[in-house]
Amino acid sequence: MVQNIAILDLGSNSTRLGLYQINADGTFQETKRLKEMTRLAEGMGASEQGQRLSKAAMDRTLAALRSFKAEYQQVPNLTVRGVATAAVRNAQNSAEFLERIKQEIGVQIEVLSGNAEAYYDYAGVMHAFDLQNCLICDMGGGSFELVLVQTRKAVDYLSIPYGAVTLSEKFHAHDQISAADFFALQRFVLYKFSQLPWLEQGRGLPLVLLGGANRTVARQGHWQGQAKAGQSLHGTRMSAYAFIEVFAKWLGQNKQEREQALGVEKDRADIIIGGLTPVVMLLEKYLLPEVIFSESGVREGIIAETLKKQ
Repeated sequence: MVQNIAILDLGSNSTRLGLYQINADGTFQETKRLKEMTRLAEGMGASEQGQRLSKAAMDRTLAALRSFKAEYQQVPNLTVRGVATAAVRNAQNSAEFLERIKQEIGVQIEVLSGNAEAYYDYAGVMHAFDLQNCLICDMGGGSFELVLVQTRKAVDYLSIPYGAVTLSEKFHAHDQISAADFFALQRFVLYKFSQLPWLEQGRGLPLVLLGGANRTVARQGHWQGQAKAGQSLHGTRMSAYAFIEVFAKWLGQNKQEREQALGVEKDRADIIIGGLTPVVMLLEKYLLPEVIFSESGVREGIIAETLKKQ
């Protein structure tokens, strides 16, 4: 009998549903993927003290979960699993939010530690790619995860508790960022990297990218005739130079100009500079030659690890 798994993923910028079919031989494939931009981490980057989930953000997320439930309720032989990342991890009022979800949706959400999130990113990437050595970066809304992979082993990994939403708020990057704010953002990121000496071992390796901000760069290829609309971005490669070129163009634009440039992804226009700056600095500081975009991350990593234990 075919088994199905639904994974609800409460991210800091978007809430996602992944539906997966588990085959008798232990392999699995995604059968449906849905996403709602819920901006759960909204307002959490502006203050270092007393981070809280706003009522509006919680309501948006619950509305998304209700619509997802209507989708997965029709699926037979289903196990539902829910996970939450940085916004819920860091919020003082997360317990009451998780209780609301349990009461209204009927799912107990597991709050992943930063290290667990990074490890599942690694497991998801290794499931999808035959890469021996690489760096992995998952740029989320409220955190970003870094993993050093050597001979397919995660030798070091860490979650940094700042992401596209919170960095954009902290350094006023929603509209056209000032030189002073951009310099402060760069210094902040470099300081974070300086605390991770193991990143030096990733010098010159390919960088595998996860997260919506990164995929937005990959989608630029659609308008340049390199990919058809709707085509999966998984496995797409891009030189570091080309990636930085796209970033530099957006860096010089205001929010309205970025919205026009981003088209269907215009709701990322206010967080794209905050989200991409750490990636660009990784590429430049560690002389990484190319990026590889992955659509296999935390959710796929959770399933791969679960099946491995069975």
